[in-house]
Amino acid sequence: MRVSVIINSKAGSVDEALIREKIQEALFRCDLRFVSPKNLDELERFAAEEIGVSGYFMICGGDGTINRTLQSLVRMAAGAELPPICLIRSGTANDLAAQLGISRKIEKAARCLLEGGIKKIDLIEIETDTGEKTVMITNGGVGIPAIIAGEANRFRQMLKDSSQNGKLPWAFRFLAKQSDGVVKKMGSGVYMMMVAEALRQWTPMDWEVELELPGREPFATKASCILVNNQPRIGSSMTPAPFTSNTDGLMNVLVTEAHTLKDQLKAVMSLRRGRPHELSLNQSYEVSELRLRSKEGRRPLTFFGDGEILLKDAREIRVRCIHQGLAVVVGQEC
Repeated sequence: MRVSVIINSKAGSVDEALIREKIQEALFRCDLRFVSPKNLDELERFAAEEIGVSGYFMICGGDGTINRTLQSLVRMAAGAELPPICLIRSGTANDLAAQLGISRKIEKAARCLLEGGIKKIDLIEIETDTGEKTVMITNGGVGIPAIIAGEANRFRQMLKDSSQNGKLPWAFRFLAKQSDGVVKKMGSGVYMMMVAEALRQWTPMDWEVELELPGREPFATKASCILVNNQPRIGSSMTPAPFTSNTDGLMNVLVTEAHTLKDQLKAVMSLRRGRPHELSLNQSYEVSELRLRSKEGRRPLTFFGDGEILLKDAREIRVRCIHQGLAVVVGQEC
């Protein structure tokens, strides 16, 4: 059995040599093809070479790594069914793996290929009015959440760049490296660190979004937070959609009409408690598709998904749930 193994050596908690060793021990009878792509071009080439001949793609990283790999696989598959993916938890955010109950132990997660089963989950397709397409599998949206994702990624990149910048004093590089290590251990907690900064940056000026939901009249909103949820939780501390499933062909849309700092903090606390439905500022919908449009194009939309900024400067975004569009390897107990 041929297994294509993608290791993101830049992911949150990666020891590439250890991951290779554990996978080789767990799957010693399989035909393993490893790659640790340095950039998207290398990932694309590997996906193009392997997609027609590999039985499984094993992705070692977090939600961002999974997302980037899926982008490549979707393009290479050109509409054909995607091969099953197997997840090794080693990223900053591992929301999908956590939702599916994937073991934190590398060898146990890898052995799911032989001892586990296949679970079909929904895939979310996002497309702009200019034809730019992308996908996500966990949670995404526009407004303040997109600022949080952008700031978290900028902060992590700044620490990494500073730790490797030979022009900086040794003490500064050492501090940056130590801080980078702490942030990696925090995992998805880094996103909570950025909430205050995102609230500080947020401005409602020219912000108005038109929403089209199936079976409802289109409406305009100045909501500072619009989340699209394919699973209940974001990270370990936010639950915007406690009753949502990633297998039913529907996604949750949470619209938060919080226009003051006080209300925005109330909204954050409702998500931390996992009870968004108890706050009247939150309106929740279960839909198979939706359309977001910047009213009169005054302020373009930035859409984040799977912890990454997926689209920028979009006037209109269509989001569609592809029912059970992705096969994932899970343990027997899942």
